[in-house]
Order: sequence, then C-alpha cells, then structure tokens
Amino acid sequence: MAIFLGFDRSEYPGDSVMKRLRTEAQIDFTGFYLAPSPSHGNAGWMGKRAFLLGLGFGFAPVYVGQQQPGFPGHPNPGSHIITAAPGTIDGRNAAELAAQANFPGASVIYLDIETGDQPVPGALSYYRAWVDSVIANGFSPGVYCSHVVAAAYMSADDRAVPWVFQLAALGGTFTPPLPRKDPSHSSFGAAKVLQHAQNARLILGATVIKPVDLDTALMADPSTVTT
Repeated sequence: MAIFLGFDRSEYPGDSVMKRLRTEAQIDFTGFYLAPSPSHGNAGWMGKRAFLLGLGFGFAPVYVGQQQPGFPGHPNPGSHIITAAPGTIDGRNAAELAAQANFPGASVIYLDIETGDQPVPGALSYYRAWVDSVIANGFSPGVYCSHVVAAAYMSADDRAVPWVFQLAALGGTFTPPLPRKDPSHSSFGAAKVLQHAQNARLILGATVIKPVDLDTALMADPSTVTT
C-alpha cells in the first residue's frame, strides 16, 4: 500500500521553500489554510493553489472554525461560539473560501478541531451543522481532530473524511527521507490522513523550516477523497 507524505504550516513558507519541499523532501500534499476564518486570520495560502498545483502538490484544505473554550486557567485560542447556528454559517463560509481559492466543487474541506478535549455541549451540534452546510454548498466535509476524539465526531456524523493527529513527535528535527506512517494503523483505524509530528524542524540542506507539522495519507490528494 502506498503511503503519501504531507506537510502543513499555519503561515505560507514562500514559493522557493514549497518548491524544495516538493523536490527534496518528496512531499506529496500540503495543508492549505482557508482564511480568514473564525480562528485563523492569516490568508497567506489563499491565491497559491494554481502555483502549488503546478508543482504537483495535492491538498488538504483546512478551515479553522469555532474551538472549544478550554477550562479556567487553560483557555484555548480562537473563537468559541459552538452551537448549530454558527456551524451553518461557517460551513457556508468554508465553501465560499474554497471556491475563492479555486478548489473545484466537491473538494474535501477539513474542519480543524485544534484540541484533544472531549466534545463539550454544543460541539457536536456545531460539527453536524458545519458538515450539513458544507455539503449543501457544494463541497465535501472532512474533520481534523485528535485520535482520542475522532470516534465521537464520526459517530455524530460519519460523512466527514477523518484526519487525526496522534503524535510520535512534538518538536524534534527531521531530514529526508521522512517517515511514512500508515494512518490506518493509528488508534483510530478509519483515519485516511495522519499528523504524526507537530512544531517540528525540517532541515533541507542549509535551510531549516520551522515550525512544521508532518503528515501522511492513504492518497496523494486528500482534497479529492469522498466517503
């Protein structure tokens, strides 16, 4: 079974770095942040799809929507309006941003659930409404979340393509060849995409790219998967 390599980073690292990631690190697909979204204001990736497609990249479009608020002393960043109504609004917004970035209709958009906290009241309602709204607006839903909570979200609505984070490395330094971890061997066996390293350093010759997150997938282009 082929395992494909992925990369994601909140801020766009620049055209020359993306070229090197493709040629030197053998990266097959890249995260692509749709912005501005409720919890991600940096729009640096927008407008880069045609260039990256020309380099041969596949994509994992990411929409950072409403986040759980955390708990006293440990607040989570981002916007925290987790009910069904903003789920509908944000699903439409995600589809509009994907279209603006020139993703074709039916492309998978991954709702980014940043923390590994078990869903609090309202979180699953938000998620279900977001999934419904993405579909109603002509795109396909995915969800990026911890392997710990993936079952809860997929039980609430299993139409989303699952991308889980289960970290073998928090921080750390990587050089090519990069690990090809099988997403289906994570603790959530239905995962199609896996993030196995966060806030890492990737060294390409004399160039150090940080922070980066490293991923693998069962397909070269996670935006084209349908359930």
